Amino acid sequence: MDYKELLKDIHQIPLDPKGIAENLDRLLKHAKYLEQRNDIADPLARGVLDSAPSFIRKQIERLQLNLNDDADIIAWISRSLMELFFMLRYMYSSRDRYDEVVKEQLKDLKEIEEIIYPEGEPSDDAPEEVRNFHLDMEKLWQALQEYGVDRVELQKPNHAWHYAEGAELSDEYRRYWKIHSKYVHPTSYLLFGKRNFVYGDGARLFFWALAQYYGARNLRDIHKMIEAIP
Repeated sequence: MDYKELLKDIHQIPLDPKGIAENLDRLLKHAKYLEQRNDIADPLARGVLDSAPSFIRKQIERLQLNLNDDADIIAWISRSLMELFFMLRYMYSSRDRYDEVVKEQLKDLKEIEEIIYPEGEPSDDAPEEVRNFHLDMEKLWQALQEYGVDRVELQKPNHAWHYAEGAELSDEYRRYWKIHSKYVHPTSYLLFGKRNFVYGDGARLFFWALAQYYGARNLRDIHKMIEAIP
């Protein structure tokens, strides 16, 4: 497939209903194509292909479904695609960074455990599902110790800024991330701002544009990753 048809110039992103529908169909076509690429054996590329295209596809499908919803709904989709862009660009730069991002899931699992049973293990009256989860995690941490991973030493998960800065996308983060944050949290602006401005057509158009923009950039990057495999 020709990834050059994916629009990366934000000024060319369509904002009319027909143009958006056609562009989303195009993005969806590329996401499904990449999702089905089973012929790639390179470990790094394989890991990205097994996860990122399906995530992008789901976001595009959600955008299609919620296209005419309020701006805050569109902002959730747009920010997810933007954060994925920062993460993937960070991962592409080296194998060590790729491994770092994959291992982030261990930090998340550690935090989930601390939330479910803050004392370090389930209470006597904990549901069976929680107790089984604890046993499974104990086995996982024991196995990971053989590879030098110590649960106690795991720090907090990295934030989007870490990936944006590492991928030399700090300006892009500053330009767009905080605007999204005004819409994906119950900010005073979202709750008490002038409704016809906060939820006006301009806000929806802004997030429409960025959702399509980051969807295309992610897909183009994945295409290029495959193209660069020796």
